[in-house]
Amino acid sequence: MNFSINPFTRHLENIDSESAAVIASHIADTVFILDRKGVIEDVIDSQTPGLNDLKGLIGKTWVETATIESTKKIESMLSLNGDEGNQRWRQINLNLPNGNSVPLMFSTVHLIKDDKILAFGRDLSNLAKLQQRLVEAQQAIETDYLKLRFAEARYRQLFDLSTTAHIIIEASSFRILEVNLVAQKMMSEPNKRMQGKTIAEFIDMSDFVKLQDLLNSSRNTNIQKKIELCLAKNSTKVEFRSNFLREDNQTVFLINIVPIDGSATTPESVDQDTQKLISALDVSPDAFVISDSNGKVISGNTTFLKMVGVENRSEITNESLENWLGRGNIDLRIILNNLKDRDSIKHYATTMISSQGNNLDVEISAVKVPSVEGGVIGFSVRSTGSQVNKRNETTSDLRDSAAKLTELVGKVPLRDIVNETTDMIEKLCIMSALDLTMNNRVSASEMLGLSRQSLYIKMRRFNIIDHNPAEDN
Repeated sequence: MNFSINPFTRHLENIDSESAAVIASHIADTVFILDRKGVIEDVIDSQTPGLNDLKGLIGKTWVETATIESTKKIESMLSLNGDEGNQRWRQINLNLPNGNSVPLMFSTVHLIKDDKILAFGRDLSNLAKLQQRLVEAQQAIETDYLKLRFAEARYRQLFDLSTTAHIIIEASSFRILEVNLVAQKMMSEPNKRMQGKTIAEFIDMSDFVKLQDLLNSSRNTNIQKKIELCLAKNSTKVEFRSNFLREDNQTVFLINIVPIDGSATTPESVDQDTQKLISALDVSPDAFVISDSNGKVISGNTTFLKMVGVENRSEITNESLENWLGRGNIDLRIILNNLKDRDSIKHYATTMISSQGNNLDVEISAVKVPSVEGGVIGFSVRSTGSQVNKRNETTSDLRDSAAKLTELVGKVPLRDIVNETTDMIEKLCIMSALDLTMNNRVSASEMLGLSRQSLYIKMRRFNIIDHNPAEDN
């Protein structure tokens, strides 16, 4: 603020307060006459719009009319005694009787003759409104920027998730600006960057002239054009469909690439019957999950997600199936080892452990699909409930065995009974391990914590005959 009252106030100090206030009102928007205690005795204004309500402050102390952040400023201004510091301008926010608040820039003068204080006020309402408009404009810019960012993110997501191959190229140089995942896989190697390179690098050079004619024709007519050509990768025949677009001062082509005669596999090539089968499998009451040849999960249906206690498929992708199997790596290795010897296994009994720690008895059937690149394994997981019957059978067997041992008391020395009991338990454990591993002796030895040779010795000792031994792997 360029307004200064320093030369003027030297002449006001020796005249009475009312005369000084009237004179000052011609150069200020409002003038307060205060006593030494800071009580407002009178308010003189120049009929500035919005300041008429200041008259309602008469009789109150200046401090109590101000907002809390302005009180210390007022106390400092009232405590000055006519030195140069009392001419300093400070912003004071006053609470009007009507409930509104008005910002004013104040400076004070201490009058010697009447022992009064004059407070000169300049209205800052217009400046405050201007600042408010500036803040609102800034907020509007930030809101528009966020909307633009969100729109860009949605565009990028749709672009990448599209099942059709799309590329965007610059109209003048034919350089690739954007390429989605389907186009990247169709036209180039997975780790090779396409952005910034000319489209000519990814098509058969004999077709480049035809592509130039197509793009020029699309530019002139602004109508979608299409042409058949071969890609440099694997000489795949495709159809290029070109659309001419304008982006600010830049012109680009949006090109959709469609395989011809099934020369490349896209999600559209899946027939309707297969799609129905996939949809039915996803909502099947039995859990189904596919993994790579090492047991890393690729995807699972809705029932499997519920069984392991997760919400999204992304939480199981690339995770090992052993994370949810009751015996972890042992279960997974048993299944994978058996699949090396045969194409499928059925009714492998184990438990599934959810992310919340809940156990569920299940039977797993698995099949390997070697025709898929890298090989995949499909797992069907069916809940068997609490398996009460099996537990009852086991309990009954143990009860019968205990009864037989009881009959030996008094007839056979205790040491022999203990040895007999140990042998019986050891034999039952070996038979259970062989049963769980489908007679795979390698997996059974790992489950029991024995070497393969020790297992063979114990099997011969207990006369355990393996009728269908799986090959050792």
